[in-house]
Amino acid sequence: MKLLNTYSMNDDNTRRQVFWLLKRLSSYSLWKRKRDAWAIFAATYEQAVKTWPENDPDALDPNNLVRIYEALCLYDQGIEELGKGHRHVWRTNGDLYQLYKPVDIVKSRFFGRCHERGIQEWPYPPKVEQINKLRLAEEYAGTEYITEPQDMVANITNVNFLFSDILYESEFYSLPRPIFPKNLPMVPNEQKKMISTGDIVPCDGIWEPGKLSLDFKWKVIPVGIGDFVNKGCFNYLISGARAPFINVFESHEMEKKSIEWRLIWEDTRYCDGTIPDESEYFLDDNPGKRITCRSGEHCPHSGRWATIAGGQQQFAHVEAGKLMPEAAQYQGDMFAPIKPIPATWKLLMRDDGGSVYIS
Repeated sequence: MKLLNTYSMNDDNTRRQVFWLLKRLSSYSLWKRKRDAWAIFAATYEQAVKTWPENDPDALDPNNLVRIYEALCLYDQGIEELGKGHRHVWRTNGDLYQLYKPVDIVKSRFFGRCHERGIQEWPYPPKVEQINKLRLAEEYAGTEYITEPQDMVANITNVNFLFSDILYESEFYSLPRPIFPKNLPMVPNEQKKMISTGDIVPCDGIWEPGKLSLDFKWKVIPVGIGDFVNKGCFNYLISGARAPFINVFESHEMEKKSIEWRLIWEDTRYCDGTIPDESEYFLDDNPGKRITCRSGEHCPHSGRWATIAGGQQQFAHVEAGKLMPEAAQYQGDMFAPIKPIPATWKLLMRDDGGSVYIS
């Protein structure tokens, strides 16, 4: 693993990796996965609040449910818009930007006994940690870099931070690092659109900060525009926002500097209402697929299972050796009987605390 200060935006492979990373972080598939993981966490947390004894020292705070379902509502609204190509959801008033408020509150108050001033200081009890792992499944390192930047300063200035341990490692958990495809796409090298700090961003996409050099005659008289010289890391900028400054470390101080931005890639995904194949962004699924079991098969592990069937997410607690149940198909008529349908169930949490992934 490379250490800090070993990456350069003048290196072709680094440019390809950053280009791919930003496309992944801004993809519908990644944000849909975040939403689905949060829905599973929400249902499991609510079930724990309802079923764990009130005198249980490890009981979860029911007040968190308000924020948990506030976040789920923002997810549902934001994902629907993103699926139409509307990336205003990442602007400061957008649903997916506003997620940070309830999500951060839930994180800071998750299990008060192990927190100090909103920060986790001690490990959670085992059964609390099981539910916390469902919450962590919603986290993808770097998603905050897709949202509209605060204080008009670019979200990413130093490329090294995208690959540093700081982004992925914490005292009590680690977030998975993305697995890059073997053949990363080339980074476009065009100058179709150029804007400067303070200008309105004309389109969603990935932009490169830099400066246009000038060609000189006799090294004195400017006679034309030369090459575009990189001055920092690519950033994802959102249409309608203002092009940001970048932070530059000079004379032992961090200063905001105006910069020119060159469009590298315009993001027009989902504008026609279709979601392309984005499986390349989740190559880590292959070695770590969740344990599944079909309706009518013998349950391999006692625990909590989930399925998306009949147009909604459904949950069941099944004992090992018992037959997996069918899902419920609700009819349009509220008085019509529920129709049982076969489903594939995914294991969310095992009663014995074991792994829910295929080894």
